[in-house]
Amino acid sequence: MPNFKYTSEFQYDPNNLYGHMQEEFPNKSEFDVVIIGGGPNGLIAGAYLSKAGLSVCVVERRFECGGGLATEENLYPCFSTNPHVLYHMMVDYMPAIRDFELDGKALTWIRPNAQTGIQFADGSSVLLSRMANDTKDSFSKYSQKDANAFGRVIRDWRRIVDEIIAPSTYLPPMTPIELTMALQRTKIGQELLELGEKSPVQIITETFENDKIRTLLLYTSCMWGLDPHETGLGFMVPVLIDRAMHKCYCYGGSHKFGSALARQVVKNGGVILEAATVDKIIMENGRAVGVHLAHEDREIRAKAVMSTLDPHSTFLDMVGRENLPPALTSSVEGWAWDKWSFNTLHFASDEAPMFKTDDRFINDAFATIIGIESMDQLLAHWDNVVKGKIDLDNFGGHSTCQSRFDPTLSDRPGKHVSMLQIHAPYGLEGGWVNRREEIKEAMLEKVLRAAPNLRGKIISTIMEDPEEIEIRFPNMRRGSIKHGDYRPLQMGCYRPNQDCSSTRTPIEGLYVCGVSTFPGGLVLGGPGYIGANMVAEDLSVQKWWKPTPVMEKYLKTYFD
Repeated sequence: MPNFKYTSEFQYDPNNLYGHMQEEFPNKSEFDVVIIGGGPNGLIAGAYLSKAGLSVCVVERRFECGGGLATEENLYPCFSTNPHVLYHMMVDYMPAIRDFELDGKALTWIRPNAQTGIQFADGSSVLLSRMANDTKDSFSKYSQKDANAFGRVIRDWRRIVDEIIAPSTYLPPMTPIELTMALQRTKIGQELLELGEKSPVQIITETFENDKIRTLLLYTSCMWGLDPHETGLGFMVPVLIDRAMHKCYCYGGSHKFGSALARQVVKNGGVILEAATVDKIIMENGRAVGVHLAHEDREIRAKAVMSTLDPHSTFLDMVGRENLPPALTSSVEGWAWDKWSFNTLHFASDEAPMFKTDDRFINDAFATIIGIESMDQLLAHWDNVVKGKIDLDNFGGHSTCQSRFDPTLSDRPGKHVSMLQIHAPYGLEGGWVNRREEIKEAMLEKVLRAAPNLRGKIISTIMEDPEEIEIRFPNMRRGSIKHGDYRPLQMGCYRPNQDCSSTRTPIEGLYVCGVSTFPGGLVLGGPGYIGANMVAEDLSVQKWWKPTPVMEKYLKTYFD
């Protein structure tokens, strides 16, 4: 088991217990690797590297690690929710799930067949299911042509995900020219390149004719931040629709996933420091050599410093402009935050929502879109959000009754926990402080109209707006859950820039492996995995892990 090195000693005095507690972790220490941020990517990197025999210290600002993998009793008392990460979309592909055996005894993943539905005011509905034939059946209510079209395209889109996008998520990004040349080798690769030149709206409207079906598919394509009209990222439409049909729920709450990763760090000799805020990356002779902890005045020295924070926090705040190359400073200053954030209403109720719908399976869906009646209305809502507005006569979002899948969230048998989440601006016209109550009331009324059985059955509510997301996670600046917008020049090898997208940076000893680094956010696990590979290579450590079979097939097909 690896051991870290104390560079200052302390004497245990049994008569001074408080002093001993303060000195138990020394003022100065040395590790092989120090990781800033104990969220999913920091824990994944720490788990791989500690098992490889390196001494690892994960430093987390909050009182518990996990980052967005949080489960909290925020509907106090008796009711818990997953306030940030609820949908786990890459469980089927994430190497860490396989390598640390986190599907089975360690964690239970719930995989509903009814995945993403939309309910309309007249009671009609459309449903995306894990089983493609069930989705086709739902589409056929409105258009047999669309049902047939979906059957055709989903076969190709799933191949695109299985053979290209999923495996490439866990490998360093290629330049656009390199990737284009590689993808030309196969028909499915060529199709992906063609999709990339289109916008989500183009892809959906060219493929499907019915407006209800279009509305559902456009919402699932863009709900995580794609601009519906922007070209250049159309290749993400297949993966986002496919993953909207394959979301998983972590039984017991998302924090169990974070805890399982943290156990792997500690089990293999790593150290996790919680309630420890890094205020500076220590620089010596142009190299990152450690971190300084605020309040405690502690130094943790390391051969490799890994940051999972956003570019501004890492480079401008912690490294300092005086230590940055001009080109890197310019790139960081030009970083664009998410175009929209989320506003989430959590509520406890005497019974589960029963949506007014023609399809009973909508009530079993993992996510149900309500309040959106057409594609035009959806686009108008998003346009308003980008302009800093929420029109209370024209908004909608997605709702999940979490306790349908996880009764442990309610300490009161038979009672339920649900949420409604809408896209919302950080800088709201009129201000969140002034408009919180009216927006909260409008969202609750939206729920009650969609699920009339809940009227008079609401026990308690709590709402978290984009400003509060930033308070919870300061590196999610302006409520940016992905630490930065999804746009062509902030994706692939440009995330966060060409010098840092592999997780290595121009600053020797410093690596970036948060969601502002390729491949991005949504608990993909890619940045942490890629970062662990880079650090292991640079520190000449033998890797105990190997690429997954789909990664090996991808490399052989496109790069041999």
